[in-house]
Amino acid sequence: MLSEYSFSSRLVVMWGALFLYIFVAESELSAKEFERDALLNTSWWNNGMTNNTSDHCKWVGVVCNSAGTIIGINLFNRKIKGELREFNFSCFPNLESLSLGSNSLLANISSEISTLSKLRYLDLDQNNLTGTIPPEIVWSHWI
Repeated sequence: MLSEYSFSSRLVVMWGALFLYIFVAESELSAKEFERDALLNTSWWNNGMTNNTSDHCKWVGVVCNSAGTIIGINLFNRKIKGELREFNFSCFPNLESLSLGSNSLLANISSEISTLSKLRYLDLDQNNLTGTIPPEIVWSHWI
C-alpha cells in the first residue's frame, strides 16, 4: 500500500512540475511577444529598423537582458515621428534606459511614464512635446 501511495504522489508531483514548467515558459514567451507587439504599435520601427527579424532584441535601438526582455531603448536622432502616447510604457516593466531625444515626437508626456519603476535614464530632449512634466515622475529616482 505504501508503494502505491508513494508512486501516485510522485506522479502528482511530476505532473505539477511539468505544468509549472510549461506555464512559466509560456509566460516568458508571452511577455516577450507583448513587448515586441508594443514596439510595433508605435510604428517607430519601420524602414529597416527591425533588421528583417521577428526577434526584437536584434532591432535597431533595442537592448535586452539575458532573459530577452527589453531593458533599453535608444532611438536618439532616428527621425521618428508621431505622438509619445503611442508608446505604451506599461508594457516595459524592466526598462532601465529610454532615449528618444532629437526626434519629432508630439503631445504630452503621459503620467503612465511613472510605471517604469526601473527607469534610470530618460532623454526626451529636442522633440515637440507640450504640457507639463507629470508630477508622478519622481526625479530623484533617476539621480
